[in-house]
Amino acid sequence: MLAIAMGAVSVLTGCMTGERPTFSDTPAVIGAFTGDAPVDGVLTLFDSVVDAEFTAEYTITPAMGTPTTATVTQIAPGGRSVTIGDIRFVTDETGSRTCQLSTGTCEDGLLAQRVSDSAITPDFAFGDMAKRLRIDANRNIGDTSTTIVDVLGNPATCVDVPVSGGTKQYCSLLDGVVSSFVGGDVTVTMTSYVAQGDPSLMSA
Repeated sequence: MLAIAMGAVSVLTGCMTGERPTFSDTPAVIGAFTGDAPVDGVLTLFDSVVDAEFTAEYTITPAMGTPTTATVTQIAPGGRSVTIGDIRFVTDETGSRTCQLSTGTCEDGLLAQRVSDSAITPDFAFGDMAKRLRIDANRNIGDTSTTIVDVLGNPATCVDVPVSGGTKQYCSLLDGVVSSFVGGDVTVTMTSYVAQGDPSLMSA
């Protein structure tokens, strides 16, 4: 079991019965489930993040590379911002743009290549972790298991997925906000969280 936080209080192991779903049965899209109860429990949480209002900070540690800080906020309806290092990705009623904080300049669209060295994407808190989990669930080589842990005073549900090369762990707060991820390429650790959006993060 990967340890990411204090206070684990329960464990659930998933054992699939019957024919295993193929990848075509479990595409990496919102609302697609795997038939594995621990995985689907976390997927249900991840998918609900679209309705959450929050601000969270993370430490992003690539397996190869330099750790960086990410700050994420969502202000309902439809406003969100993801800042990874010096690059801020903003989506609001006017569209999407990528901004460099040090220069105050912005370009249209979410230009993910600007943060390619971080091993995460601008959507890591808004769907990409769920996509990763759906794919890993299709590749797992053993039973999955669930733990409930304390993250910064908030309960988080985690699922461990054994895959070739090791076990990956995905964790979500009750509102669907990613609380941590441990994988072969990157580790994501939440360092602060409040259940409200921060309008100051919506501009360069």
